[in-house]
Amino acid sequence: MLRLARGFRTPRSVFRGTLIPQSYVRHASKWRNENRTDDRIEFKWFLLIGVFGTMVYVTVMQRIQEQDHSKNADKYKKTFTEEEWNSYVQATRAKHLTLEHGEESYLVPFTHGNKSSSKVVKQLVDKLGGVDHVGVVDLNELVEDQLKNGGKYHVLLRDTLEGDEGDKVDGFRYQFTYKLKPGLFTQIVNDEILRQKNENGSLGRFLLLNYPPNIKEAIKFEQNVCKRDTLLTLQDDNNEMVDYFSTVDKVKRARDLSKLEPLIVSSIEVKHEVEIPPSLHVLPDEKPGDDAPAIMRAQYELRQRGEPIRLYGETDVDVIKRLKNLQN
Repeated sequence: MLRLARGFRTPRSVFRGTLIPQSYVRHASKWRNENRTDDRIEFKWFLLIGVFGTMVYVTVMQRIQEQDHSKNADKYKKTFTEEEWNSYVQATRAKHLTLEHGEESYLVPFTHGNKSSSKVVKQLVDKLGGVDHVGVVDLNELVEDQLKNGGKYHVLLRDTLEGDEGDKVDGFRYQFTYKLKPGLFTQIVNDEILRQKNENGSLGRFLLLNYPPNIKEAIKFEQNVCKRDTLLTLQDDNNEMVDYFSTVDKVKRARDLSKLEPLIVSSIEVKHEVEIPPSLHVLPDEKPGDDAPAIMRAQYELRQRGEPIRLYGETDVDVIKRLKNLQN
């Protein structure tokens, strides 16, 4: 046996028949314990990732199944029975108008300088039922108030304003850029109508001055505010706006307007359009009534003439212009 130098003592241990320093044994034991701990941590992470991945997979498969047309025939129908089609049309036509209880609107797009306080306007109000039952809305005054005093549409109107022609024009005095989306003036008028209705529930008719400024706003008005509208002319106006309404017999001269009794809304039977089962026909077989939208009356007239009720790409304005050309 090898003799070591005096005073030098080497620790010895027998491990599986081999002489190994004790420090090596301690380090090996510690390494084995840490290795086991690492194995347990790795297994937990693997289990957690597996559970999460399974949840994601199940969620994705459920979404795919929901989009499977063969398993969701009710949601993705390609054909309809007559009863199903009527129910579908009834749901899509459920949108209510602002004035849907039988109220009437009289539009005066060209006032020729007459304001809401003028004698001519007061005479019209008296003919339509009196100040207690007729609301007067002047688009020029509403826009002027928005620009000067601020309001919901102040910034939009200010940023798109091109000019103010003042009293030089017979109707709407302001000019705006093309960026101003059609329908804004209708919304301004609609808000004022609602305000007046909230203050006076007995208003059955509305006299709208300097409105509509164009045909697109007139269409928006019939779609969202009121279908029972009539255009009044103070003079013998002859322009595109008058042509649009005269094509469907919705124009009257103010001087020919007879005195009407006040229209009491509460005494009118409310008839929502959605309560009437819609027909599969595009247009009714009978002639549309006076309160029917202009486009419906125009399309009915076209069908009576044997013409297509709407050509490819035609807007409502184009349809009425085509009918006007045929009438001439």
